[in-house]
Amino acid sequence: MATNLFEDVIVRTTKFDELPVLHVFAASQAQTKLPTIIDYHGWTTQTATELSAAYQLVRAGFRVIIPAAHLHGSRNDGTDLDRHPEHFWSIVGHSVAEFPQLVDALVAAGISDRNQIGIMGTSMGGITAAGIMATQPDVVAGVSLIGSPEPVAFAKDQVSQLPAQLQAKLPEALIAQTYQQLAHFDLSEQPEKLAGRPMFFFNGTADQMVPYKYISDFKQRFEQTPALAQTVFKRAEGGVHHVPHKIQEAAVAFLAEQLIK
Repeated sequence: MATNLFEDVIVRTTKFDELPVLHVFAASQAQTKLPTIIDYHGWTTQTATELSAAYQLVRAGFRVIIPAAHLHGSRNDGTDLDRHPEHFWSIVGHSVAEFPQLVDALVAAGISDRNQIGIMGTSMGGITAAGIMATQPDVVAGVSLIGSPEPVAFAKDQVSQLPAQLQAKLPEALIAQTYQQLAHFDLSEQPEKLAGRPMFFFNGTADQMVPYKYISDFKQRFEQTPALAQTVFKRAEGGVHHVPHKIQEAAVAFLAEQLIK
């Protein structure tokens, strides 16, 4: 049930099992067990960047948890991520690995039901959301905005675009290990893991940061399979690395349709 239009929405900085998050909820439902969306932010951005979506989700009847990604916000150890992009994939891996711990903490707190959990994410967070759908079969529905369901292909393209001198310095064993680790949560290598669950993908066709081709390829290869029976693909022709408001609204409505009874 949607919350009262005039009810206050609370944004609380807190921790669940030592994982720092923004906890967003309707004022009257602080301790009510609610369908919950775990929403992941992007590379070098902060949890607050997801508050526009969180507000809409709360109005739709959800509790929203926005985790701080590893090396972001209060979890940063002084690392300048703008100068150290090599941490990108390990950060995604941290978020995917920490998801069960976060869900356990929310359930233990009595505010979430593990059978009413959905995920959402933007950019790096969209990659994370797709990765969680590949590894967590209990998640009801997911949304990946300007992300990629093909992290191995994306990582290989990133390496290929590095200057030849820099590529030569990368240890082959480390690169192979990274690809192997990414394969564990690569939906394109195990599309059956969607298992017919509702999934929403969006990207702009002119996105240069997370190119559209990964979603396009995934759609072309698997759209007709039973595993993707409830997968929705949206695109913005000529769109760049940006989520239009109407797409955000559509994503919220999609999650509400699946989880709000």
